[in-house]
Amino acid sequence: MIYEAAAIPSQWPVVLGKLAELVSAFGSGIISIDNAQSVRFITTDNYRGIYERVLANLTRYDNVRPQRAVARGYFGFLTDLDLCSVEELEADPLYTEGLYPYGLGWTMGAPIPSPSADLAFFDFARKKADGPFGMAEKQTLDAYRPHLARAALMATRLELQRAQATVTTLSVLGLPGAVVNRAGRVVAANPQFEALAPRVVIGAFDALSLADPAQNALLRKGLLTQSLDEVGSIPITATDTQPALVVHLVPVQRSAQDVFIGASHIVLVTPVTAPAAPLTNLLVGLFDLTPAEAAVARGIASGDSIPDFARRNGVSPETVRTQLRAVFEKTGTRRQADLVRLLSGAAPLGKIIT
Repeated sequence: MIYEAAAIPSQWPVVLGKLAELVSAFGSGIISIDNAQSVRFITTDNYRGIYERVLANLTRYDNVRPQRAVARGYFGFLTDLDLCSVEELEADPLYTEGLYPYGLGWTMGAPIPSPSADLAFFDFARKKADGPFGMAEKQTLDAYRPHLARAALMATRLELQRAQATVTTLSVLGLPGAVVNRAGRVVAANPQFEALAPRVVIGAFDALSLADPAQNALLRKGLLTQSLDEVGSIPITATDTQPALVVHLVPVQRSAQDVFIGASHIVLVTPVTAPAAPLTNLLVGLFDLTPAEAAVARGIASGDSIPDFARRNGVSPETVRTQLRAVFEKTGTRRQADLVRLLSGAAPLGKIIT
């Protein structure tokens, strides 16, 4: 079942439940934390709600157990009493606020050797009334530990292969694409995507960034969005020789495999080449402009000055400026010239009168 879960992530809660039964634990989970402090986990069903409440207050807790376990250089299972004194546990908010209110009081865990997760652990919790985990429970789980470690590695490799298959498919469709995690690190990318440098950059430690600071800020913000109902789009202005681009951030559905590679978004890039129609309804939809903002964007991209647009549409110039500022924010541009270049590809610019 352990190796089946490596290939079918939905099986991990079942495996965790079986292991929890072996050591008389209330529940168990797999948790990983990356350098951006992004937390991913999968647990038994009865443990999930407690995990979610603890993680909602994670910044208030200083969990020293994982660091102490790693510092030992020991990859077997250790109990909380192996790492902390009873006095430390009874003064620890993670226990007093996160576990004790739900009848839990004892934990046991082991680090997971993973090539992509910065810090990952198997975690088991027991009701306080049942007493702490002991040597027998550690030995029971240590017998399974090599299989758990190999399954974790296998799951990581499989998910990396799936990510690579995704970007390869995008190559066939002629689309630059990459799979990234919430820390902004590229898990897989196709050659078309890599060719977008220097405007779209895969830098040190596989970190994804955009050359323009304002656009890069939008990228960082977009990678934090996990709703499947939202697809973020980030514009990249044209240069004298290259068309404008739109970077689309498509959320990956969160599931158990994310514990191991943290796949967060598929990043697609499409060129904007519309010299005869500077702004299409499609682009307006991508940037989530209101009808009034869309009208302003169309007017400015067509060469209107703010006074001319205001007079023709029966609104004040200040209203137009307010709407234009909203357009700048949503499209990641800072000036009217940048907006025109974005919406008209690499077409020559006329004089902009503000």
